[in-house]
Amino acid sequence: MSMDGLMRALEWLTVESTLHHAALASELCTGRTLGEDREPLWVEGNKNTPQTLPIPEDFPAPKKEISHPATTDLEPSISCFPDAQAINASIVRREMAEEGKRCVRQQLKALKEKQDALRLSRVSLQKEEELQREQLQKKALRERNEILLVQKADQMTAAQLEAQQREQLALRQQTDNKLHKLALEGVARCQRRFNQKYEGIARILLSLDKETVQVCATQNKQLKELGQKFEQLVSTVKMGKCEMQSQFLCSIIKAEECCKSLDALEMDIIKQLAEFSEQIQQQLKLEAAKKQEEERQKQAEEEKQRLEKQALEAKEKQQQAEAAKAEAAKISAPEVPKPQEVPPAVSTAASSCVHPDRLKFYNEIIALYQAKVDAVKPLQTEESLKQYRTGCQRAINLPLNAISAVSPQHLTQNFDKLYSFFAGQPVKVVNGSTITINDHPLARDYCMLLMAKKFVSQTETAISSNPQAAFPFASVIVTFWKLLPDFGKVFLAYMYKESPFLVPYVIPQQPEQTNEQYLKSIGYRLSDKNELEKPDMYLKRQTGLARLYAAVIITQGRKSAGPDQCFELEEGWLWLAHMVNVKPLPDVSATLIMEILQTLGFEMWRTYGKQFVKLLIYIQNIYMPQLAAYDEGGPKTRLEMLLAKFLRERQIPQAVGILPPGFW
Repeated sequence: MSMDGLMRALEWLTVESTLHHAALASELCTGRTLGEDREPLWVEGNKNTPQTLPIPEDFPAPKKEISHPATTDLEPSISCFPDAQAINASIVRREMAEEGKRCVRQQLKALKEKQDALRLSRVSLQKEEELQREQLQKKALRERNEILLVQKADQMTAAQLEAQQREQLALRQQTDNKLHKLALEGVARCQRRFNQKYEGIARILLSLDKETVQVCATQNKQLKELGQKFEQLVSTVKMGKCEMQSQFLCSIIKAEECCKSLDALEMDIIKQLAEFSEQIQQQLKLEAAKKQEEERQKQAEEEKQRLEKQALEAKEKQQQAEAAKAEAAKISAPEVPKPQEVPPAVSTAASSCVHPDRLKFYNEIIALYQAKVDAVKPLQTEESLKQYRTGCQRAINLPLNAISAVSPQHLTQNFDKLYSFFAGQPVKVVNGSTITINDHPLARDYCMLLMAKKFVSQTETAISSNPQAAFPFASVIVTFWKLLPDFGKVFLAYMYKESPFLVPYVIPQQPEQTNEQYLKSIGYRLSDKNELEKPDMYLKRQTGLARLYAAVIITQGRKSAGPDQCFELEEGWLWLAHMVNVKPLPDVSATLIMEILQTLGFEMWRTYGKQFVKLLIYIQNIYMPQLAAYDEGGPKTRLEMLLAKFLRERQIPQAVGILPPGFW
């Protein structure tokens, strides 16, 4: 119940109490009371007395208009005055009512205060709850923010860590790539050395017969194991399977160790073969000595018989002379004796450096080459023609570098590109324009010199490490030689400049020449640092030159170019015959003879037969002792073993990689 309702109820209670008291007082009054005379408003039992109706609690009693009776001038009766006790009782009741109302007011006020306090406490409680809720929300928000901050910090830390890890991984990968590249370069260098040495040793072992191979059985097994180990190392480095960076450097060290082991194995094989060769030589010497002894005894017997015969003839002549003297004494005039015939002197002025015929041929070739070089100098030196020279070089280098015996079509295609350029066909260059060989009057000789030089340069790149590559190049060279005769002479000039031993011409050292000048004159090169190249590199180039020279002699050209051969097998016979009659040179002479025999030996044996066998025997018995006075290295030992094998087996295998007739 609201306070307004309570206040209305209290007012209604006051009015009701007052009316009730007034009603009681009216019954007791018999006389005049205070105020004017009036009839009682109601008397109990009067029909006009209104019935007391129940008054609702929520609403105050309606105000009734009391009708005032007409005033009379009657005397008041005693009964009209109230009794004192009743008045006192009414006063007491009124006071009690007032007291009750006061108590009710106080209670109501206390209740209202209590309600206010309760409301205030509730409000404060709500405020506290709201404050606590806000604090809890703030705390939750702060915790959530802290969690978000922690998560964000963790994410940032994780991102930074991941970025750092990626950076480190990229740096490691970059380092690994660099180390891998370094290891590849180092192992590749070692691989070239290893393969060259391995091929040399394998060639030695393949050139031996079964009996000699058994002497090197242990070394042969070690060679195979070492080759497998090196191939496994190379494959591991190529695939980049090294887990640690230090393993890349270790691979280079292992490759170097393999090369050193191979060198040691080669020395061991050479030593073993030298010992075996010495044993064979001793046996051969014993057999030769025995044979010579037998021949000496035979000659002694023949000489003895001849002397006996001469003694008999002399005795007969003496007898005849005595008889003739007896007859001559009878004649007075003596006979005049006939003049004695004098035999002509024999001239044997042969040079120990080069045969005169070969020297004449060499001078003609070099003179032609020098004339062409001098003629093209204006084209080479003019700055405005630099782009044209570059285009010519590109037109020659691209198809020439692609020459190989993959298929006849491939070889034909690259040859046609070269020959069409020499025939005057236009060729595209880098900037999209075209050039022809007819754009300059000196271009043909310039391009001829350029192409010949490029062919010779293949000997130190492709041919020195792969003997089979010499034959497709030789086939193209022979074809150009047929179509452009001057090209063949220019090609020979470049070959002779790089290796005068192909003439053969052992250029003597002049008194005023230094060792460096002399080595340059026989083909040694200077590096960018003005250092003379190593002997093994020089020997490798000489090997490639000999292979290409022999391949040109034995290889046929293109069918459509004509059947005539420009450089026939006779050149190989002449070279070999003259080479064994000039001054030997350490390592070089043995290497070149061995390469020529391995490439041309099959055809020369088939063509010249017994004469070639005699030449081989001459090399073994006469030339090799002369070479031994200058050379005691590996090439000389390998040549000895190769000659012994050829003569023992009475055959020379055909060179691998020769193009069959009519290949393209």
